[in-house]
Amino acid sequence: MKTLIVPTDFSPAAENAMHYAAHLARQIEAEVLLVHVYQIPVSMNDMPVILVSAEELKKNADESLGRSAQELSNAFPGLNIRTESRLGDVNDELEDMSKDLHPVAIVMGSHGSSGLERLIFGSTTLSVIRDSRYPVIAVPAHYKDFSLQNVVLAADLQEGGNLPVEMITEVMQHLNTSIHIVHVTNKEDPDTELQRDILLNKLQSFSPTYHAVQGENVRDCIIKYLKEEKADLLLVFPHEHNLMERLFFKLHSLDIVKHSTIPVMTIKC
Repeated sequence: MKTLIVPTDFSPAAENAMHYAAHLARQIEAEVLLVHVYQIPVSMNDMPVILVSAEELKKNADESLGRSAQELSNAFPGLNIRTESRLGDVNDELEDMSKDLHPVAIVMGSHGSSGLERLIFGSTTLSVIRDSRYPVIAVPAHYKDFSLQNVVLAADLQEGGNLPVEMITEVMQHLNTSIHIVHVTNKEDPDTELQRDILLNKLQSFSPTYHAVQGENVRDCIIKYLKEEKADLLLVFPHEHNLMERLFFKLHSLDIVKHSTIPVMTIKC
C-alpha cells in the first residue's frame, strides 16, 4: 500500500503537517504512518546522568502518538493510520523506515509559530530534506488550503539533464494533477531550449505547460509565479555534491522552504 511517513514532535506545526498528510493520503489512497523519534536526555553536568529512562520515553511517545492518531481518525473516518515510536537519530530512523516502505513522501512541518519551534522543528526538517533520498514535503505552519490540483515544477534547465525524471514521473502518477514547469532566467540560452524540449517530451503523459520567467532573483520569481498560478505544491530539486554545494544547499533550501506560502516537495538529484 502507498504510504506517507509523517514525523511529529507534537508541535502545532507538526500537527498541521499531519492534517495535510491526511488530506493527501485520502486523495491518493495511501496510509499515514505517524512517527515520533526520541532520544534519551542526559544532564549536562561533569558526570552525565540519564534523566528519563528509555521505557518511560517510549511509553510517553506511544501515548502521544495514540492521541494524535485518534484525533486524525475522528477527522478522517476510514483513513488507514499507523503509529511507530523509535529511539535514535531522526534522519537515520526515517531513512531506515523509508528503505523498507518506499513512501510516496515524508511529510513534515517546515517551521512553527514560536521562535523555539522554528529553531528546532524547522532545522530538523531541513536536515531531513538534505539527507533523505526520498521525496520530502515541507508544509508551512499556517497552510490550511489542503486541496491539491496545481503542481509547479521549478526546473533549472541548465541542470536539465540531471533532473530525476523517473522519480518525478512516479510522484506525478501518485498525485494525478496538472503540472506547470517554470524556469527562471535572465537571458536567452539555446541550450536551455533544448533541455526544455527534452523535459517536456519526457513528461508529456502529464500534459505539462511550460513558462519561462525573466528575472534575477530566482526565489522571488518563483514565489510570485506560485501566487499567480494559485499553485498547491512546488517541486524543487536540490543538488548536493561537494562541500561548497552542501553549504549552498543549506542556504538555498532554507530560503525556499522558509519563504514559500505553499507546501514544497524536494526530490534530490
